[in-house]
Parts: sequence; structure tokens; C-alpha cells
Amino acid sequence: MAAKKMRPDFLIQKRIQQDNQYAVAADYASKMAAISQVTHWFEGKQKFDFAETEKRSSEFIKQEMDACSEELKIRRRTRLRLLYETEARAYESELAALGLAVQRMVN
Repeated sequence: MAAKKMRPDFLIQKRIQQDNQYAVAADYASKMAAISQVTHWFEGKQKFDFAETEKRSSEFIKQEMDACSEELKIRRRTRLRLLYETEARAYESELAALGLAVQRMVN
């Protein structure tokens, strides 16, 4: 068997081919880095938007609960005042049935 002779520029062509592969890989890596950066920004924005919406929602719920609590207090005070007035009238009518009366002092 005869030994095959290499082309004179074989090693140079091989090196050029290898450098081209490295250039393609570096270009791909830079594209992936850019995509990763955009993805990271977008996910962060979504997270922030969700947190902001959740914050607004919880603040709205807190305001609603405070308003409901205040309204409930007002309704309870009104019903308690009506109860006291009703009981006072009933007590006065019981006293009137017995011939007695409540004497109020006016200042």
C-alpha cells in the first residue's frame, strides 16, 4: 500500500474549519445569552406585575373590610340605642300601670 500524501494546505484548512465552528458556536452562545437576558427581564416583570396587582388587591380588600367593620359598628350602635329606648318605654309603661313615674331632671 502506498502512503497517501496530504494536501499541502490540509492543516491550514482544518484550522480554518475549526475556527469557523468556534465562530458559529460563539455566535449561538451570544444569541442564547441575549434570549436569556430578555427572558429573565420578562419573567421579572411578570413577577413584579403579579406582586403589584396582589398588593393593590390586598389593599382594596383591607379597605373594604375596614368599611364593612365601620358600617357594622354603626348598625350595632343604632340597634342597641333602639333596644335601650324600647326597654325604657316598656319600663315606663310598667311603672305607669302601677301608678308610678320616672322623674327626669332637666338642666
